[in-house]
Amino acid sequence: MTDAEILEGIRDVARIHLKVEREIGMETPLVETLGLDSLRMITLVAELENRFRVCFEAGDEVGLTTVGQLMAVVRRRLP
Repeated sequence: MTDAEILEGIRDVARIHLKVEREIGMETPLVETLGLDSLRMITLVAELENRFRVCFEAGDEVGLTTVGQLMAVVRRRLP
């Protein structure tokens, strides 16, 4: 799976499940742009797991500040 496909999947999840209409790129800040609080983070993670058929591990979200960093976690979890 390419970075472009992962980014498009993140955009789709943000648009459909978090109702984010802003442009999302690799440098996009997660908290500010996606309006992440604890519930929205759980929704994001669960829907990304469903979308990419991966399982995040405890602590994967620690220190994530940009969409590019989130992409790297998804990439690591892909088979």
